[in-house]
Amino acid sequence: MTTTSPAAEGHGEPAAAPLLGVGNEVSGVVVGPVVQAGVLHGGVHVHQAVPAAPPRAERTLPADVPGFVGRHDELARLLAAVTEADGTVRTIAIHAVDGMPGIGKTALAVHAAHHLAARFPDGQRFVALRAHAPGQARVEPAMALEILLQADGVPAEQIPTGLDARAGLWRHRMADRKLLLVLDDAADTNHITPLLPAAPGCLVLITSRRKLTTLPATILTLDTLPPDQAAQLFTERVGHRALHEPEAVDRITRLCGYLPLAITLTAARLLTHGSWTVTDIADDLAEARDRLAELASGDLAVAAAFDLSYHDLPPDRRRLFRRLGLHPGPDLDRYAAAALDNTNPDQAKHGLANLLEHNLITEPHHGRYRFHDLIAEYAHTLTTTDTDTEQDTARDRLLDYYLHTATTAAGHLPHHTPPTTPTRPAPEHTPTLTDPDQATDWLNREQPNLVAATTWAATTHHPAAIEIPNALHGHLRTHGPWDLAHNLHHTALTTARHTHNQPAQAHTLNNLAHLQRLTDDYAGSADSARQSLHLFQQIGDRLGQANALDTLARAQRMAGDWKGSADTARQSLHLHQQIGNRLGQANALDTLALAQRRAGDGAGSADSARQSLHLFQQIGDRFGQANALDTLALAQYLAGDGAGSADSARQSLHLHQQIGDRFGQAYALNTLAHAQRMAGDGAGAADTARQALHLYQQIGDRFGQAAALNILARTQYLAGDWAGAADTARQALHLFQQIGDRHGQANALQTLGVAQDATGDPTTAATTLQQSLDLFRDVGDADGEAETLNHIGQLLLATTPDTARRQFTTALDIARRIHTPTHEARALEGIGHCALRQGHRDEGVTCLRDALTIYRRINSPHTARVEAALHHEHD
Repeated sequence: MTTTSPAAEGHGEPAAAPLLGVGNEVSGVVVGPVVQAGVLHGGVHVHQAVPAAPPRAERTLPADVPGFVGRHDELARLLAAVTEADGTVRTIAIHAVDGMPGIGKTALAVHAAHHLAARFPDGQRFVALRAHAPGQARVEPAMALEILLQADGVPAEQIPTGLDARAGLWRHRMADRKLLLVLDDAADTNHITPLLPAAPGCLVLITSRRKLTTLPATILTLDTLPPDQAAQLFTERVGHRALHEPEAVDRITRLCGYLPLAITLTAARLLTHGSWTVTDIADDLAEARDRLAELASGDLAVAAAFDLSYHDLPPDRRRLFRRLGLHPGPDLDRYAAAALDNTNPDQAKHGLANLLEHNLITEPHHGRYRFHDLIAEYAHTLTTTDTDTEQDTARDRLLDYYLHTATTAAGHLPHHTPPTTPTRPAPEHTPTLTDPDQATDWLNREQPNLVAATTWAATTHHPAAIEIPNALHGHLRTHGPWDLAHNLHHTALTTARHTHNQPAQAHTLNNLAHLQRLTDDYAGSADSARQSLHLFQQIGDRLGQANALDTLARAQRMAGDWKGSADTARQSLHLHQQIGNRLGQANALDTLALAQRRAGDGAGSADSARQSLHLFQQIGDRFGQANALDTLALAQYLAGDGAGSADSARQSLHLHQQIGDRFGQAYALNTLAHAQRMAGDGAGAADTARQALHLYQQIGDRFGQAAALNILARTQYLAGDWAGAADTARQALHLFQQIGDRHGQANALQTLGVAQDATGDPTTAATTLQQSLDLFRDVGDADGEAETLNHIGQLLLATTPDTARRQFTTALDIARRIHTPTHEARALEGIGHCALRQGHRDEGVTCLRDALTIYRRINSPHTARVEAALHHEHD
């Protein structure tokens, strides 16, 4: 009987693990004098000469692993499952440790057995069943029982020949014993069931690559080592050479996938090369084209351990395993597996369950399956077993599955424009997606796979490289991250250009322009929109032209060209009206309303926003309604209608929450904060602004963060926290400067200047406010110019009322021209106080009364302040 070792199962495995612990020399050996014994043959009692019972091999555990590292939690769970609190053995005495090849099952079982050995005075036995021993035959149950019985002192001649008879004799001999039995590397439940003692005083520890779920046992599945324990294992094996290169050690353990066997073999390679450093071997692993080939030492190799598990599978499971090796993403479900293997989801589910049972894949979440990194590499090496045609066909089936399901999901989501129809044939099996929640959940789960599929498709110019990013556009716009969407659209654009697909180029450029605007690249957005427009004109696509014009108008508005934006939006509106596209008309009207608001046409902005809202309501587009309500709220704010603005903003927020649009929620919260501040609800405005800021931070919108910080600073000012207001305004200013938004900088400078004045630094405040005024004039924001002039007038009022009056008068002229009652009333109030200081009481009182009339009409919180000033004058 051979005594060579099985494939090492992770760190610290015995150097040689024979069939029965330290040896099975008793097998087939006659020891001691011959005695007469009675034996039944065919029911006849005869006397025959038999050898005396050989000595028992009672303690055959391999040596404990020297310097055993890690597995503290797993060992504690195993020992706790074995023993009661008082240290007595439980009646349930079967415990199975499973896991992928090389995970360290045997090491843990042997280590645990040594911890427990003293509690089993009748012996500790180790049997290597060798289900996965390279170059060695599996030890079948009958042979294992023969070994166990001989080790227990039964002469070979007295061991029955049948499996059931041997199992019965084994159970009989163990009936009153307290034995610890380790059955290592079991193939399945049938492999070890005949070996199990029946006595409650016995403990059985089993290791297997398969999950022995049908066994009445406590199951412990091992995972890879945590990074710190993996580094400790490598250091323990290598010694002092690892102590001075901790970063290289971390690289090695990561490249080994934190798999104990891989770490141990890599350490062994280093020990055989005295001139190598830890960094040298880390670099070798990182640069290796075949990492599995590097993970070997002597006769042992990680790939060889995987080979044994792979060849243990039936042919159809081996095919599925190879197909999974083609998958480009981090995990998959049964539908993706079915697409790869050209089966149905139920068949794929059964196949995945079988691979999971063999610990060749894991199931980190219900219905989601993934490879360990090294097994993924191994599976990928096996894909060449199939022909190029078979591989290409499997790949196309998977890409078609992802493409069609992503497009179906996108069709349930709110969009400015619907996704295009896929150009590839629909797959036979896809998951059921019937509503926005299901669609969003699927897209969130599959996002990494869809990204990987896009990159994979681009290598062969498969249409999925264009159409998956298009399908994801609305989802990523709403949920982010935007930099990912930006990269996907560039991949799609490159593929479209390579394949000379002009319609795809035009659509992708329009999508890219949207993302560039959201990520503050306004010039790039306008350029992409113009390229899209030109391509749509070349191919005669009027709908595409209208959409590109709308995108261009939005980019122009963000760049500060409000007149150009309004003109472009009107062109888009006209084209959409010509082709009868109500969705496009509604979008163009919303864009026009935003441009009109920036240009100071509050009444025109409100009218366009209401028309847009009406069209969105007619076609049942909640996403569009939410945006139009937000635009209307901004127009109402500009017109001094704080209550109406707050109401529209809340409606917008509610709709955005219903459809799960975080970007829209943040935008609506910012608008609501402005309205609350106008209404005098400083605390409510501050809380709302903080909510907006948090959402903007989550989705990575720096412009939104800056805008939220600016409104937050204004609420801090109202609450009397002037130093805090100045600090927050500086943060907003810094962000606006980073993204190059001059209009935003003007707003933040205005807030900062007012806060500086309140903290007692009027000189610095005057300089800051003048910078704000200059920027507002440069970008053509009449509303911002009037507001800043009012602030400068207020700053100068106490010292130079004549100069202050000129600022208020200019602000009044602008406010009346752009129909902004808030700024008009504030300018009249300022002129009134200037006149009073100049000794013109009647003029001053008249101006204050005019201001009071406007404040009352718009229900402004400043009403009380002017009333008090007039009361003082009458006194």
